[in-house]
Amino acid sequence: MLFTRGAQTEPDIEVLRGRARLLVIDDHAFPHSRLFKRDGYYFERWPEIKNLTQLTDGHFDLILLDLQGVGLNESPDLQGLGILEHVKRSNPAQIVVAYSAQTQRLSANAYLELADAVIDKDSSYVTYKDLVDKFLLRRATPGYFIEVMNRVLGPDAALVPRAVPKALRVLRGGSPATLRRYLTAKLPDPEQVDRVLTIVSIGTAALQMFAS
Repeated sequence: MLFTRGAQTEPDIEVLRGRARLLVIDDHAFPHSRLFKRDGYYFERWPEIKNLTQLTDGHFDLILLDLQGVGLNESPDLQGLGILEHVKRSNPAQIVVAYSAQTQRLSANAYLELADAVIDKDSSYVTYKDLVDKFLLRRATPGYFIEVMNRVLGPDAALVPRAVPKALRVLRGGSPATLRRYLTAKLPDPEQVDRVLTIVSIGTAALQMFAS
C-alpha cells in the first residue's frame, strides 16, 4: 500500500506505473508511445485538445506537452505555451513536462518557468521515462501537494501557520470543512483560498487512488 490514513509508506514505482494516467498532447505521433505501453504505463495521446477540464481537474497524473502545433483553437498565438499557462494557473499541482524541437530558442521564455520540466523533443526514451518516474513518485506523497500549496500561499503562508497540519489531515482522508473555514477566516483573497482547496482536493483523490 502506498498511503493510508495515519500512516505513510514509500511509493512503489511498479504500482504507480500501472495505475497512473499519462497524457501526451502532440499533433504528431509520439515516438516513445510503444515503449511506455510495453513497460506497463497507461498512455493516451491527443493530437489536439479534447477537453480542457480534464487537463486541470487531476484526471491525468502527468501531461507530456508538445509546445508547437497544439492548442491552435484554444490559444492560436501561444499554442502549447498557452495551454501550459492555463493548466498551471488553474491547477498548480498538475505535473506538466513540456517538450519541443526548439528547446534552445524557447529556453528563455517566461512561460516555460511554469513547467515542471522542459526537454528536447528528440530526447531518448530513458530520459522521458526517468522524468516520468521521478514525478510519479513525487505526486504519490502528501509532501508534494503541501509543497505546491505553500508555493501558492507564498508570503501569505505567515497568515495561516496551521494550514500545513490541517491540509495533511485532509490529505489523509479527513474532511476539508475545517481547512476551508480556517483559510476563509485568515486569507483576504477568496481566489487564493479556492486554489489551495483545489490543490488539496486533487491531492486527496490522487493519494486515495494510488492507495486503493
